[in-house]
Amino acid sequence: MHGDHVGGLIADGKLAFPNATIHAGQEDADFWLSKANLDKASAEMKGFFQGAMASVNPYVEVGKFKPLKGNTDLLPGIKAVPAHGHTPGHNVYVVESKGQKLVLWGDLMHVAAVQFVEPQVTISFDVDSKPAAVERKKAYADAAKGRYLVGSAHLPFPGLGHIRAEGKSYVWVPVDYQQVR
Repeated sequence: MHGDHVGGLIADGKLAFPNATIHAGQEDADFWLSKANLDKASAEMKGFFQGAMASVNPYVEVGKFKPLKGNTDLLPGIKAVPAHGHTPGHNVYVVESKGQKLVLWGDLMHVAAVQFVEPQVTISFDVDSKPAAVERKKAYADAAKGRYLVGSAHLPFPGLGHIRAEGKSYVWVPVDYQQVR
């Protein structure tokens, strides 16, 4: 529920997507939407809690927020899978159809130039860095072995590609793209 992921849910004080239902991990909701956690947060962390509350609570108030717990099928072929560490309820999303697979990592990784070479490197935004690193290593190995398509928020354009293992490191192989005319 970091601002770079939920910050666009409210526009001009109103729901930006009034017909949408927001899904996020129950553990994230319990953590980021907690007034008690906001009150005891450090000064530099308070803004993260306030941003999550401002973006998500309006959906909670009108019954348009559905927390996820564990592996959750959202729709046929779309599943939320826990990958906790970066945040207490961080999930990745698996989309499968006709034998093809896309895994959307969200905030599983942040700095491609560093974290593909050294997956154990974490970032200060990780709420719990040890499981964040474990989840990242696991995801990299699975993506390299499974050869499926990966998408992530913090990758260079186009943000979609494949992972190739090279020893204990990994290489990002972006998909080719063409301009649509």
